[in-house]
Amino acid sequence: MKNNFTSFVGIDVSKDKFSYCIINESMEVLKQDELTMNYNGFKSFNNILKQYENSIIALESTGSYHLNLLSFLTSKKYTVALINPALIKRFSQTITLRKTKTDKIDANIIAKFILKNLEYVNYFVPTNMDDIVALARVRENIVRHIAKVKTQLKQHLAIVFPELVAQYNVFTDSILAILKKLPTPKHVLRVPKSYLKGIFNELPSKGRKTNLTPEKLIELAKNSIGVSTENFAKIIKHDVQMLEFLQKQLNDLTNDFIDSIRKNKKDDMEIISSIKGISSITSAHFMVEIKSIDRFENAKKLAAYAGIDPSIRKSGKMYSKGRISKKGSKSLRRCLYLMASSLIRYNEYFKKYYDKKRTEGMAHRKAMIALCNKLVRVLFAMLKKREKFNPVFHNL
Repeated sequence: MKNNFTSFVGIDVSKDKFSYCIINESMEVLKQDELTMNYNGFKSFNNILKQYENSIIALESTGSYHLNLLSFLTSKKYTVALINPALIKRFSQTITLRKTKTDKIDANIIAKFILKNLEYVNYFVPTNMDDIVALARVRENIVRHIAKVKTQLKQHLAIVFPELVAQYNVFTDSILAILKKLPTPKHVLRVPKSYLKGIFNELPSKGRKTNLTPEKLIELAKNSIGVSTENFAKIIKHDVQMLEFLQKQLNDLTNDFIDSIRKNKKDDMEIISSIKGISSITSAHFMVEIKSIDRFENAKKLAAYAGIDPSIRKSGKMYSKGRISKKGSKSLRRCLYLMASSLIRYNEYFKKYYDKKRTEGMAHRKAMIALCNKLVRVLFAMLKKREKFNPVFHNL
C-alpha cells in the first residue's frame, strides 16, 4: 500500500481516557493531550485530526479498551494501524534507556513506531465481524476454563477414586453421569447392585461412552484406597456439575459462532474445510483471526501475523534464524497448531510433510512449526485463488 503520510498519531488507551501524540516526519511533536473515553472526547479528537491531513493513527491492541475508539476512527475513514504491544515495548527499548513511563510518553513512542515501521504494519480494515471476534474470545475462555476444571476433577479423583482415574477416561458422558450420583467408592458400595444397574441403564445414549460395567465398578470400589469423605463427595459433584455446565455453554456458543461465521464467510469456510482434518470450528477461528485474506500481500506476511515466522539474528557477516518470533496473534498461532495436530492424524498429505521434517532431524515441536508454515502457504494460495484443496497443486 503506497502512502504519503505527513503526520503520525500515536494513541495510548486506558479504561477512562486516552492520550494522543501527533508528530511530523522529523519526529517533532505537533500536538499532544489527553481526552476522556466518551462521546465528547471522541468528538474533540475528531476535530483535532481534521487539522492534520494525510495522517495515520496507531493504537496498541489492549484487551477491549481500544475497541470503541477504534470503531469510531474507522467509521470516520481514518487510516488506522493496530499494533501488538510487544512490538511497542521492544521499539521503546531501542530509542531510550529511561524507565520513566507515562501515558503521554507511551503515545509519543507509538507515534514514532508507526513513523519508522510503516512498511511492516497491517492497516486495520473495518469488518462486520467485530462482534464475532468477541464471541470467539468468549469461546476460547470457556475452552480454557473447561481444561482447568478437568485438571481439577482429575486431581480430586486421584485422591477419592485413584483406581477409576488410572483405568478409565473419566471425562466420558457416562462416567460423569455415574460420578454425579456416586462420587466416591463408599457411595458405590452403599447402594444395591440393582440400583447400580439402573444407573447404568439410564446412562446417556449419545456422547462419549465407556466400557465400564457395574461389576467392574464394584470391584474397583472394594479395592480402592481412596478417601471417601462427604466433603470430597461434594467436591467431586461440584466439579462434575461445573464441567457439564461449561460444556453446555461451549456447545451452544460454538453453534452460534460457526453459524455467524458461515453467514459472513461461507465460501472461505468451505475452501478451508476442504482440507481433510480441518474442522468447521478451527476453520471458523482461522477466519475470525485473519478476517480477510486480502489483508495480506503474501503468505510470509500471514505467517508473521501469526507469529510463526523465524526471528532473525544479524550481526556483521553473521546471519541466522532463531526460534519463531511469537510477535503476532496468539489466538491465530494456537488455531494453526490445533489444525496441524489434527492434520498429522487425519491427512496423509500433511502427515508426509511432517514425517519428512522428522527424518531431516527436526524435533517434534520444530516439525510442527514447519507444518504450520506449510499450512499457511497452502491456505493462503487456496483463499487467494478461491480454490478447494488439491494436493497435486501443493508440492511437498
